[in-house]
Amino acid sequence: MHTKKQGKPFFAELKPSKKLLRLAIIIHLLALTASFANALPLILKLVTATFVAVNFMTIYKTLKSETRKIKWSDKGQWEIARGNEFDTADILASSVLTTFCIVLHIRNQPPFLIASDALDESRYRQLAVKLKMTQH
Repeated sequence: MHTKKQGKPFFAELKPSKKLLRLAIIIHLLALTASFANALPLILKLVTATFVAVNFMTIYKTLKSETRKIKWSDKGQWEIARGNEFDTADILASSVLTTFCIVLHIRNQPPFLIASDALDESRYRQLAVKLKMTQH
């Protein structure tokens, strides 16, 4: 039986976010601009621009194809999958929930970013409510 605070199990499969992809493009374009708009020698400008381009290609591939899932299990705990295998996630109270995105701070793991367009509007709202209800 589920307690009132825990409620029913919740599952969401996160689709790739177009908002995050656009943000990555803007950030990398700004970094490329900064690479060339400085007083460094040309060779260092080119090396810096190459690093920015390689980083963008890596992030772009990840953002376009990454499959992520999050669920509130019957056991009364959050589980996150960055692929096919779920791992228990101890979500910290310092996590941030906004209408644009959710940033989950997870003990001993990197932050988990969920953009609002990774789910349909009602499912995103359900996730935000479930996270607020289950915060420690």
